[in-house]
Amino acid sequence: MRFFLDSNVLVSGVVIEGTERWILLATFRRGHSFVISQDVQREALEVTQRKFPRLREEAAEVVSLLRVETVPRKSYQEPSRGFPGLRDPRDSHVLAAAIVSHCDATVTGDRDLLVLREVEGVKILRPSQARRLIATPP
Repeated sequence: MRFFLDSNVLVSGVVIEGTERWILLATFRRGHSFVISQDVQREALEVTQRKFPRLREEAAEVVSLLRVETVPRKSYQEPSRGFPGLRDPRDSHVLAAAIVSHCDATVTGDRDLLVLREVEGVKILRPSQARRLIATPP
């Protein structure tokens, strides 16, 4: 499966031990693919710097080492694209990047995305749901 990781998964994985860190470590194992976008990468580093300034350098290093495909902004930026039911339009870049990169699921803790459950064939999963899928051999 191809999993798109939202910025909150990256930040949580760097900051605390738990399911999100397990998912980040899973990027180094075979069997599944992991994807982020340029905007997700930027957002994760900005949030870490703002909320956890002492972890700024570690976060940048972790993100640079992850075995993920990074989707360039130009491939998913479509200003006119809207997603029915999306409560926060600022999250549209996450959905657009997951769709254009042909992901099976988006992994996020963002309630505004989770309520959608699925968009254009891309399931929207909590980290705990994704962990169960990742732990199951393909």
